[in-house]
Amino acid sequence: MPGMTKVRLDRIGAVGEIVIAAPPLNLFDATVVADMKQALTDARTAAEAGDLRAVLLRADGRVFCGGVDVHEFRGKDEQEGGQFLGDLLGLTLGFEAIPVPTVAVVHGINLTIGFEISLGCDLLWAADNARFGLVEATVGLTPGAGGTQRLVARAGVARAAELVMTGEIYPAADMLAWGVVNQVRPAATLLDDARAAATALAAGPTAATAIGKRLLRTARDHGVAAADAITVAETSAIFSTRDFPTGIESLITQGPRKAHFEGR
Repeated sequence: MPGMTKVRLDRIGAVGEIVIAAPPLNLFDATVVADMKQALTDARTAAEAGDLRAVLLRADGRVFCGGVDVHEFRGKDEQEGGQFLGDLLGLTLGFEAIPVPTVAVVHGINLTIGFEISLGCDLLWAADNARFGLVEATVGLTPGAGGTQRLVARAGVARAAELVMTGEIYPAADMLAWGVVNQVRPAATLLDDARAAATALAAGPTAATAIGKRLLRTARDHGVAAADAITVAETSAIFSTRDFPTGIESLITQGPRKAHFEGR
């Protein structure tokens, strides 16, 4: 229907689901980009307030994402093209800025911007029949939303170069073998399995997880020494959380994995 949001934020308990809902191909046009920005803002605000403790990215329909609507590129000059690519990169960065665990759940085909924002999530789950590609080379582009460098971080320069330069589409099994995807599940159970995993993450010590995310990102972007330099200051803050003493006492009195964490 006209005027309907093409990206929405659903809430299921402590888990927020950012859902791409622009069938049939879930192409990213200006409206989808704007709606995704809003969904990311809402999810981050809710996470920072403690209302959401995990975020799942998924898509409606048979296709996760067919990429960017190519009509968005027509007639743009260098400045206008740069602005649009900056908006796309901002979406990937937006997922990385969410302070709670994030899980991309990919089915069908996932191309260009859809693949790139998936790489902005902490974990990437895929259906066994899912396929991935950075196909920008087929129209004379190169990925501009952060996919290139995030593939380097996950799979290494050689594998990233293959995806970026050839524009080929690869099955989920290859992505798992290359370290791009964390889990591959049957298509019929993928969403239920991922939702269960997200619920478990949301029940964890998400204040500590947020610190872990900062260390992971620092190591990725600046190296092990830089992460070491901030580790004591970051991790010592955990001692002032409510979850830490709860976890210690629960371990002593009830055994592992029995604690009830608040995320604070």
